[in-house]
Amino acid sequence: MIVFGVENHGHEIAKASGCSFNKNVDQVISRFDPATGQLLGGVIYQNFTGRSIGMHVAGFTPNWINKDLLWVCFDYPFTQLGCELVLGTVPAANTKALDFDLKLGFKEVTRVPDVFPNGDLVIVAMRREECRWLDITPNSFVRKRAA
Repeated sequence: MIVFGVENHGHEIAKASGCSFNKNVDQVISRFDPATGQLLGGVIYQNFTGRSIGMHVAGFTPNWINKDLLWVCFDYPFTQLGCELVLGTVPAANTKALDFDLKLGFKEVTRVPDVFPNGDLVIVAMRREECRWLDITPNSFVRKRAA
């Protein structure tokens, strides 16, 4: 099941993705197993500027992401918020995360040298017109906003 705004999901995803989560300014979209309550993975959005937003991603099981989640995670910034650009930051040493982002369609914009003890910070970006996930048809999803 896909949900919006579940605070404890935001904190778990933030911890796994190396960021923080503030329920007052950040948004979280997550997928969980309704039978077990297990958080499968999700996305945190931060630093909305009106034209762009930052995205942090974490998955906790091998098959955490599906077509519905992909559509929702890109529909939110590009369609609902009207962003032109989604940004991500990845430690260069985290090749698994960087490969994941590039396979999603993000492009490397720049590297900031020596941010981490073991290397650079990679900044990736995806423009709305480059997002192939907006063209898929989701099966279903449920929106739940925090009260």
